[in-house]
Amino acid sequence: MDEAVIRFRQAADEENRHRAERRRYSQTLQHEAVAYWRQQRGEHGVGTIAAALGISQTTLQRWTRRAGRRPRFRPVTVVERARSADAGAVTIQITAAGPRVDGLTVESAARLLTLLR
Repeated sequence: MDEAVIRFRQAADEENRHRAERRRYSQTLQHEAVAYWRQQRGEHGVGTIAAALGISQTTLQRWTRRAGRRPRFRPVTVVERARSADAGAVTIQITAAGPRVDGLTVESAARLLTLLR
């Protein structure tokens, strides 16, 4: 048996030694299982890899799908623009209720709406 599989099984047994029924796995073990799957997937199928690790195929598939998702938040860099002396500050907020624009006069807001149509 592969060294990584032995370490995974020992750590999983240690984490679940007090659980009689449902086993639970820490994020660390989940990441180790996904890393092992990535390493072995060219040679073996998901079922074979899951059986070697001692987990169900469904569990391993769920972990691999979760690992492949993009994070919900992405890093954003805010760059301050130089303002011209005659321009006022305009703030645009995107809220659950919709976009909100502050800092426009009625005329400039009407012009903006006309351009957006």
